[in-house]
Amino acid sequence: MPPVKGRGPDPADILLIDDDILVQVMVEDIVTQLGHRFHAAGDGDSAREALLRTGFDLVILDRRLPDTDGLLLAPLLQQDRKIPFIVFSSLDAPTDQVLGLGMGASDYVGKPVEPAVLRARIQARLSARRAPEEQTTFRLGGSLRLDTLSRRLWVADRLEVLSPAEARLLICLIRNLGKPRDRMQISMTICGREWVYGDRTIDVLVSRLRRRLKGSDVHITTVHGLGYVLTVGD
Repeated sequence: MPPVKGRGPDPADILLIDDDILVQVMVEDIVTQLGHRFHAAGDGDSAREALLRTGFDLVILDRRLPDTDGLLLAPLLQQDRKIPFIVFSSLDAPTDQVLGLGMGASDYVGKPVEPAVLRARIQARLSARRAPEEQTTFRLGGSLRLDTLSRRLWVADRLEVLSPAEARLLICLIRNLGKPRDRMQISMTICGREWVYGDRTIDVLVSRLRRRLKGSDVHITTVHGLGYVLTVGD
């Protein structure tokens, strides 16, 4: 099915890595209705071939492929152009989501899902791809500097390289310096989805960031009954 014309000047190439025919049909309908180009691969080997052959703007991948765990493709996706990818899988426990986001996923969507929800997630990722960076470097306190493009964080003379999810969380907190953010606000900002009670993804990311911020005068403080706030000072 050819892309629908008139939906924008810059159609994207979107690759689905999933061996489920029904999922392929659903995602193809969504992608083509949005006016973009749809591609599909049913296993890890064919996905690798497609990724080496074509420059994609977004990848949607399942964890349960016939020959591999889809997350093992993450290093290939992160090379060179750092292709954003959405994990779309029935493996969607909080620990699975933490793993996927920690390996660079832009979003993690559990199966089954309403097509309208997946459509919104795809649109959000493509909008983020087109959105220009408002600011690429942040400096806080007397010892911290963050480069958002490379995800490099300097704490005094120590260099930390953040995961994409850690970087998004830190940027979210920096842009709301001194203002508490609850888990729902943080989840919508960094994951593009609503926070669900019992989901520990944000707490795990906060714990990781706190370790990386040791030695600086920048702190992530827990606001009991609400969420987290970034502060500067002793």
